[in-house]
Amino acid sequence: MITKEQIAALVEEAIPESDLFLVEVKVKPANVIEVYVDADSAVNIDQCVAISRYVESKMDRDAEDFELSVLSWGLSGALKMDRQLKKYVGKAVEVKTKELGKVQAQLMDFNDERVDVIIAPKKTSKKKPAEEPRILPLDRKTTEIKPAIIF
Repeated sequence: MITKEQIAALVEEAIPESDLFLVEVKVKPANVIEVYVDADSAVNIDQCVAISRYVESKMDRDAEDFELSVLSWGLSGALKMDRQLKKYVGKAVEVKTKELGKVQAQLMDFNDERVDVIIAPKKTSKKKPAEEPRILPLDRKTTEIKPAIIF
């Protein structure tokens, strides 16, 4: 049986001394493997192909059949790692908590316990003055942070 640890070790071998890093490995039934990578700059298709080819070259299809996909973490996934959060300090993010629901914010800082964001002020009418932006510390364990897609 193919394990997450086995695949993670092969991916780490495939990306030494680059700005790429492993975010997550999923091994689903029937050995359907999904590898998610991110980078300090950007991930391109050629990098995903190179990782896929490296991992496949180190595995024996005769011993175990598998399906392998190497994917960029992308904009839809929550930011899980410090390295991912670091890229978004000072940038727009979407924050989701039980108390706030989903809100647009700017990521200001983070540590192991919390994330500090500035909540975007709500739109106002002519009769009501605009709210002042405020820095809000949120519990990192219960807060989901995603890159904001702003058009």
